[in-house]
Amino acid sequence: MPFETDLAEQPLLVRLLIEREVMSTEDLSELMKVKSEHSEERLEAQLVIGELAHEEDIAQAFSQYLGVPWVGRMVDEEADTAFAVQHDREDEVEPIGTTEEIVDRARKVADRISETVCRRHRVIPVGCTTQKVVLGCLDPTNFAAVEEVRMRSGAVVQCVALTMSLLDELIAAFFGERDIVREIADEGSRRQVSGAADDEEDEDMEFVLDLHRPIPSGKDSQVVRIVNVILTRAIEEGASDIHIEPYEDTVRVRYRVDGRLIETTPPPRSLFIAVISRLKILSKMDIAEKRVPQDGAIALRSAEKRVDLRVSSVPTVYGEKIVIRILEKEGIPDRLEKLGFSDDQAHAFLEAAHSPHGLMFVTGPTGSGKSTTLYCCLNLINQPTENIVTVEDPVEYKFTGLNQVHVRSNVGLTFATALRAFLRQDPDKIMVGEVRDQETADICMRAALTGHLVLSTLHTNTALQVINRLVDMGIEPFLLGPALRMLEAQRLVRRLCDECKEPYDVPEEVAVVYGIEPGTTLYRPGADPECPKCHGAGNKGRLGIYEVITINEELREMISSRAPVAQIEKAARASGMQFLDDAARNRLTAGLASLEEVAEYVKVPT
Repeated sequence: MPFETDLAEQPLLVRLLIEREVMSTEDLSELMKVKSEHSEERLEAQLVIGELAHEEDIAQAFSQYLGVPWVGRMVDEEADTAFAVQHDREDEVEPIGTTEEIVDRARKVADRISETVCRRHRVIPVGCTTQKVVLGCLDPTNFAAVEEVRMRSGAVVQCVALTMSLLDELIAAFFGERDIVREIADEGSRRQVSGAADDEEDEDMEFVLDLHRPIPSGKDSQVVRIVNVILTRAIEEGASDIHIEPYEDTVRVRYRVDGRLIETTPPPRSLFIAVISRLKILSKMDIAEKRVPQDGAIALRSAEKRVDLRVSSVPTVYGEKIVIRILEKEGIPDRLEKLGFSDDQAHAFLEAAHSPHGLMFVTGPTGSGKSTTLYCCLNLINQPTENIVTVEDPVEYKFTGLNQVHVRSNVGLTFATALRAFLRQDPDKIMVGEVRDQETADICMRAALTGHLVLSTLHTNTALQVINRLVDMGIEPFLLGPALRMLEAQRLVRRLCDECKEPYDVPEEVAVVYGIEPGTTLYRPGADPECPKCHGAGNKGRLGIYEVITINEELREMISSRAPVAQIEKAARASGMQFLDDAARNRLTAGLASLEEVAEYVKVPT
């Protein structure tokens, strides 16, 4: 029958529950739906969330299959919480005590079984002697966990099955609420147990900081709470950066929201060093080194969102200044139009990205969203049939399907050396974080002319200025013309608040200066401090303005013959391509941005 094939492919626990008639084969479709909605949860949690099995049913299923006891609650008039070891028959019950009694017995092996092991494998010792450890497991078939506990404790391990709620309760009572700093520090002892062969793998292991985990009381809890509040507020307010700056007697904390720096409540000066140390530990910096700049990264979870932080420290006269760049992977859209590209611009961009070979450049100042544009494009062309590689400094977002390399100049891994290595690895598409020097430009050009598509960024004011910049780097125009496929420039401007923006008719003298039809209705920021959306700021969020220059045959010939950029721009406009001033004027007349925001882009030259 069809379901028999599906059943054979199901995990052991699901098959056990079906055999015990807790679940039916008709429940498998519901389980698939729960898995898609709660993919980060363990199977046991998915079954309980979907109400497909009670947690005691899961423990009993493992108990019967493995012939081990399971631990459940029992009624005790003298204790609010008491537990008993039970077998598959109800008459075999052996009381083992309250939470406090179990924890007291387990402390005998606490120095040998680390918190990290228990939390990672979802196990907890519920009893022990000098020769034996009784190990409570959420999944007693996890033999890797049993073996690691046996090696650490030096004792025989006897498993019992626990329910999820009981395991969480015992872990919280035994270790206290989760302390991320201690977990990171504990990795050193885990490396010693794992052996030298695992050292490099452990270096790349990622710890995700949960900002909403309760923090245990203690002398360091105040600092931990302050750091968590600073990070949480920044994420809730939609900040792109956090600045923590020391002065002689004070500390200043500022968030960059919609391009503006906004001050918030700082920690006291007396706690500044402790706050900086906490951030450096989380981002894996050297807390003893305060004389040179350092870089690091933090992965954290806030509510249901995964957020990556890029941390930079610089020594100042009053101490180390920390700047944290906030990177939300969920913030990268699945369509270029959602970034602000027009339909024609998005089509031209993606058409160039699907080219088999050539050069594509995204330009703009720092903070204009170049990386977001490139990642959105790479996501759209990311297919199993394409070998896509990236060289970045640093890798800001990590994506499945992209082979991403983090530049490490201190060990000789530069853009140029990584590119040379990639050219020997059969790439189809190559993304270079930035072309900074002639060597990198030469290799990109060589790759583009030998059958690879290369995407990169440059810091130029307009898209067509890329031509002059690359020629200045030593690229010959007769090679550059045939290699270029597309040039793109972009800016970010503040979006007017939809709730409180105010209309007005543009005066004739202003319209002439900015190339607008006299009498056109424009919008400006409102002055309503009670606005529920922007709270009186007048702007909420940012939007992009773009110019996408497709290098057609006419432009290619002009580039190869060293035509001036002004002449190339004229030809591009004649063929219907939009430039930054066109995109900015469209945003202005559509009521999405104010004249003050786009004035520098739409002003008509005198």
